Amino acid sequence: MTPRDRAGWLHGSPEGTRSTRVHHERVAQGLLAAAAAGDARGMERMLHPGAALTVDGGGHVPAPGTTVEGATDVAACLADVLLATGTTLRIEAVNGLPGIIVCRRGAVVGILGLRVRGRQIIEAWLIVNPDKLTRWNCD
Repeated sequence: MTPRDRAGWLHGSPEGTRSTRVHHERVAQGLLAAAAAGDARGMERMLHPGAALTVDGGGHVPAPGTTVEGATDVAACLADVLLATGTTLRIEAVNGLPGIIVCRRGAVVGILGLRVRGRQIIEAWLIVNPDKLTRWNCD
């Protein structure tokens, strides 16, 4: 599966069941709490050892050219975005499941969609392409 195919998940995945949404929300809240505390190691512990992250920069924002794999590398990429100075985060439905909205200076700069198994994130999609963020706001 190419990064483009994986990023398509953000737009085409069916909404989860209530229990799936509740479960995802708990994991998203844990990630949000670790990020709010500036705890990069805590964020890494929330990731499955084989976690994968696809970043869509759309050629407008620097992004890895391939899927980032492994908890340590995924955590480093997420820390660069979630722990950046001036960043505010909130949980909101992203394609029917709880995800994280990333704001800076009053603008959405990223949307993080998650897929979890148990208490760990196994796959994440980070959209930082400004063309795909126009419908979102930082209210």
